[in-house]
Amino acid sequence: MMTGRCRAVTAAVALATAMPVVAADKELLDILLANGAIDQAQYEKLLKKEEIEKSDVDEVIATLDRKGLNVKTSDGDYTFKIGTRLHAEASTHKGDLPEGNEPNNGTELRRARIEAKGTIAKNWNWVAEVDFADDRTSVKDFWLGYKTEGGTKLMFGHQKQPYSLDIEMSSNDIAFVERSVDNFLLVPFADRAIGFRAERSGSNWYAAGGFFGDSAGPLADAQNEGRGAVGRFVYSPIVDDDQILHLGVRALGRDPADGARFVRLRDETTHLSGLRIVDTGVILGVDRSVVSGLEAAYAAGPLSFMGEYHDLEIERNNADDLNFSGWHLIGRWAITGESYADAYKMSSGEFKRLTPRQDFDRDAGTWGAWEFALRYANLDLNDGDILGGEEDVVSTALNWYPNSNMRFMFEWTRIVDTDESSPLREAAVGLNIFQVRTQYTF
Repeated sequence: MMTGRCRAVTAAVALATAMPVVAADKELLDILLANGAIDQAQYEKLLKKEEIEKSDVDEVIATLDRKGLNVKTSDGDYTFKIGTRLHAEASTHKGDLPEGNEPNNGTELRRARIEAKGTIAKNWNWVAEVDFADDRTSVKDFWLGYKTEGGTKLMFGHQKQPYSLDIEMSSNDIAFVERSVDNFLLVPFADRAIGFRAERSGSNWYAAGGFFGDSAGPLADAQNEGRGAVGRFVYSPIVDDDQILHLGVRALGRDPADGARFVRLRDETTHLSGLRIVDTGVILGVDRSVVSGLEAAYAAGPLSFMGEYHDLEIERNNADDLNFSGWHLIGRWAITGESYADAYKMSSGEFKRLTPRQDFDRDAGTWGAWEFALRYANLDLNDGDILGGEEDVVSTALNWYPNSNMRFMFEWTRIVDTDESSPLREAAVGLNIFQVRTQYTF
């Protein structure tokens, strides 16, 4: 049933749509003010207008399109959006491995997320994202933010730590099903955590930093949680319509929780497999860990190249410090001609996924966007008394974007070299891994 206020607003909207209303027609504005459809400030502003338009008296504007369900007030001070992310994957391995090291092959619902976000009183914003994959519920982004008049964004809550181009890019946007093997060097330190983050950008630069505790969850007998600080700076000397040059530096320092002064670094061939080629085992007596690195990217029309290097130093009590490293190089080609410069977002120092110039339409003879990507990555977990292993991995990907909401990914990965420091690592040379993903997001 329509309330009195709704009837008044509907009638006022109809009247405003049907005919011009001069500011002298104060009666209409009085009705809107009395029924709460506009506030005093809006009332006084509308009095000064020569003509009232429909958008002036719409209380709420709702749209449903490829960007999701969006609701906002006419002044834009309050907004609400709901979206989702679905990644369904399948993987298989081909190779001869020692008995007891067989990987899990099969299908999985890798990500099944519901996201809601919005704006409160113009400058405040919030995000709430929960994942229901793996037969469990996990908190992803869950934070409250404030944007200052100068453009600085402040965020408080569970969120990404601003370290590395590959980590900052969403799993919706990276060109591969799995992030490169060198990212396993960062997982114990640079994952989502509860804390404070600040960021700001200009026409050709981006800076972000913050202070963080641990990820959401119990402390597991630790008396005081871990804590750390992180910073990332990006400078882009070339930013134009069809060309981007991106240069970045970053560093992260973390002290472990009091009852958990240990760390274990290891890879996983796929999210489902459970197969780990390199593994340091548990490293005890960790006092502090520092990760630093460089990143660079260049995009020119349908071609893009990017690379990252990571250096990890682990300070230990009563033992020598350790140093591990990893890196990757990526080349991408938009076969259908889309520009990677169009996908670059200076306000966050990252690339978004391709947007097809023409959506897939069989009748019209258009096929969306097609992308080919090639990646080479290295992870070295050998130093001092730790023989975690070293491996080199090459990956190729062919991705089809029927439209901006859908993506089908086909990936082949091969372990091309290891240090052969264990029977598993010796047998892993030449191991082939095939993965596919169906992705839908809005």
